[in-house]
Amino acid sequence: MATEQSKSESEDGVERYYAGIGEMKVAHNPHQLVIMGLGSCIGLALYDGHAKVGGIAHIMLPEGKDGSNTGKCCKFADRAIPLLLKEMLRYKAVKERTVAKIAGGASMFSAMDTLQIGDRNSIVVKEELKKTGIRLVAEETGGKYGRTVTLDTCTGKLGVKTKDGIKSI
Repeated sequence: MATEQSKSESEDGVERYYAGIGEMKVAHNPHQLVIMGLGSCIGLALYDGHAKVGGIAHIMLPEGKDGSNTGKCCKFADRAIPLLLKEMLRYKAVKERTVAKIAGGASMFSAMDTLQIGDRNSIVVKEELKKTGIRLVAEETGGKYGRTVTLDTCTGKLGVKTKDGIKSI
């Protein structure tokens, strides 16, 4: 059901699909979509609650230079959002019903803070969502800590795991 492979089944029988850096996954209910180890990267989750279709993208950088070909379709925010939406539409999601949630965008290393990659990632993702016409309904961004996110395609809830525990947005 999900794009690409890399899946596992947990003890509760739910299939989980994992997206690495620059990758995306899309699935129908009842699967879970997971991005592990978000630092300055953004975990983007799109969800159509009527169709019960969810998608995630692990976005590493705000923008790709024209002509740059990394081999990872969702490495850049300006490319990931239209690609993820296009894939979700193939799964019968409807753009007008699709909402977004984001997590990540941390400032993990003070020595590299001058680059502000996490902040820039968050800003560009929000700008691209607005351009695409997708409403951002929740976010858990910033800070100085990593995150792992899990999108539940049954409910549309995005679980955000940090050093302090798990919360649902």
